[in-house]
Amino acid sequence: MSDDPQVVERVIREVAESLGVDPAGVSPDAGLVLDLGADSLDLLDLVFRLEEAFGIQIERGQIEARIREAMGGDAYEIDGVLTPKALELLRQELPEVRPDRIRDGLRSSEVVTLFTVRTLVRLVERHREGKEGQSP
Repeated sequence: MSDDPQVVERVIREVAESLGVDPAGVSPDAGLVLDLGADSLDLLDLVFRLEEAFGIQIERGQIEARIREAMGGDAYEIDGVLTPKALELLRQELPEVRPDRIRDGLRSSEVVTLFTVRTLVRLVERHREGKEGQSP
């Protein structure tokens, strides 16, 4: 899947407006939480904005659900920490995330901190192509 320039531009605009930052400072590879300072309420606002902007419906929690399903009964996490197999599947689900951010010791509650602007672009493109009705 290639990044549609119009989708990238619109997602960047929505991110910038939601977070109150200059769009020129928002790159597709910027981490929403780690680089741009988004919090959980900002992320909810972003999802709402994208739903409105693109006429799509985004359900929450689907990245974890897809990984758990692919685990085939193996443990996803132990004491809140993702297992090595879960980390590998997460890398496959989020290829746009720098590999060093998906690290040993990553807690399931930290997965949302990995999302980038490009993660949102991929999400929108999947929904628009009808390949997926689900989301992070």
